[in-house]
Amino acid sequence: MSTIAVVLAPVLTSCDSSDSATPPPFTPSTAPTSASSTPPSPQSEAGAEAQAAYRRYLQAKMATEASGGVNTKPLSSVATGVILASELNQATIFRARKWHSVGQIDVVWTKVLKVGPTGPTGMIGEVTVQACFDSSKVTAVDANGKSVKKPGTPTRWLDEMRMRLEAGAWKASYGLNKAAKC
Repeated sequence: MSTIAVVLAPVLTSCDSSDSATPPPFTPSTAPTSASSTPPSPQSEAGAEAQAAYRRYLQAKMATEASGGVNTKPLSSVATGVILASELNQATIFRARKWHSVGQIDVVWTKVLKVGPTGPTGMIGEVTVQACFDSSKVTAVDANGKSVKKPGTPTRWLDEMRMRLEAGAWKASYGLNKAAKC
């Protein structure tokens, strides 16, 4: 019964029948809260960091394509290995064909599929992120502004990206994507 009185006390004291527009004084409690928060696990921290890095990778990819493949500098901070090589190749194609992208990819959702083991340094070095993204609001255009997207090109993609921790930064290192209804 005393629990109910404690919970209802703030509600009842604020409903004074007097015509005063001034609310009753509020005194914050200095009593410590009983809810304890547990720190996130290394796996959940690594997963969250890898998901955020995946989004940064897509932003850098889109910035490179929007520049017509000229601005490739951001790619090396968000991609490595096969993915970096692929994105640099894509930038070369955009420059050679005088293409650039217009619009943005919309990431519908991301989730962690797999968290690698803890390495000898105590750090998790690899996380596989799955994402659904919508490319309906982005297209590549030629120098005349005409879309070069082939008719019937899917706009929803399911991406699986292996993110690797390198020198303290999460980077996209290997990925597979396919058209999907996600």
